[in-house]
Amino acid sequence: MNTYIQRTKDTILDYLVKAQKTGAKIEQGRKIYQPDSMEQEEKRLRGELMKARKETEAKLDSIYREASAGAREWGTLDGTKLTADASLLQGQGVTPEQFDQLVTKYQDNYTMLDQLKKYGEARNQDAAKKAREEGEAFPAAPYNVHDIPGPDARIQEWDDMRKRATYFLNVADGTGFNSDFERGFAQSTADKAFEAWGEDQPEHDTRDPEKIADTFREAWGLAKE
Repeated sequence: MNTYIQRTKDTILDYLVKAQKTGAKIEQGRKIYQPDSMEQEEKRLRGELMKARKETEAKLDSIYREASAGAREWGTLDGTKLTADASLLQGQGVTPEQFDQLVTKYQDNYTMLDQLKKYGEARNQDAAKKAREEGEAFPAAPYNVHDIPGPDARIQEWDDMRKRATYFLNVADGTGFNSDFERGFAQSTADKAFEAWGEDQPEHDTRDPEKIADTFREAWGLAKE
């Protein structure tokens, strides 16, 4: 799993635990304290949780600044990162299937991806011109260049993830939900989204995503399907 995603998950889970403990303390306090006393105690507890929320938000912001900076660095062209495979792109011998294999191979090498995208766009233009000459009005593009990532797209992905992280925090402490039904529905959908987040887990990451998801469920009191 991407290191930044894992750090994000850990940060969210830490806050989930704090929010759950705060809720439990408030419920317990309502049973043993008089309403006037409990009102002050609840205010204090919620104040501590909001302080923890701000600290959590700051940690997430730091993670995403690092991730965005990493995306910009990754998206810098560097001639030293051209490999021997670049010579394959000098002619027209790379098939669409081989092209897809190369794109998969060079996901971490933007310089090679840039070369592949230019190659694919050129071959698509050639194919479109030939198809139109043969009377085809809407020719299909044989080379899939649309899924080749660039630095701007990756930065946008991290921006979107930051927004999702805020949603998970909102679910944890009930922010923005007008009823128990709304919050329960949000918990159910967020649980599935959180479990699926960052499924590209590398072999060296020993943390089990399913165990992380179980912790997420447990913190919310959700049953495993």
